Amino acid sequence: MINEISNLKGDGGNITNNPSTDFIPIKGELAAKLVTPRKLLLFWEVSEIPKKMIELFFNLSFESLIPVVRIYDVTDLVFTGKNAHHFFEIAVPYQKGHWFIKGLVANRSYVAELGITISNQKFFPLYRSNSIQTPMMEIPNGTEMNHDLIQLKQHEEQSPKWIDHVSTYSYYVDSKNMENING
Repeated sequence: MINEISNLKGDGGNITNNPSTDFIPIKGELAAKLVTPRKLLLFWEVSEIPKKMIELFFNLSFESLIPVVRIYDVTDLVFTGKNAHHFFEIAVPYQKGHWFIKGLVANRSYVAELGITISNQKFFPLYRSNSIQTPMMEIPNGTEMNHDLIQLKQHEEQSPKWIDHVSTYSYYVDSKNMENING
């Protein structure tokens, strides 16, 4: 089994008579990106290695299995793969490389896994994504936010305090403070 898998990636030192023009990524990846407050984009780099491992380990054709994305709600958890608040599954085309997930709940953390469903509804994960956080729909205390926005606006309206003569080797002190100190 290991020899068959290592033949997939090659070591770069072997010269073959029929070099392949297809690039086979050694390591696949699943990434998540929030595109709207309630919609997530999953994208992945497919690799032939997981397909071959599944076929050899389970003695099944990869095409006979169902590729699935699981979306886990992991809010306030250190996710172990089994301790999510809840999850839902979506069957996806493995070779497509991306999928949009809609209907996320506000103020929650999500992690996705791309895997396959084997007989008896057993899920076998291949890749896990990064965690994403959906934003809150309402502001808990609008008055605090309003106060912060007013302070920011006042700060932006103030003109900068320019110094007429600047040397890169000098230390400058505000002259008003010096007058108060010297009396």
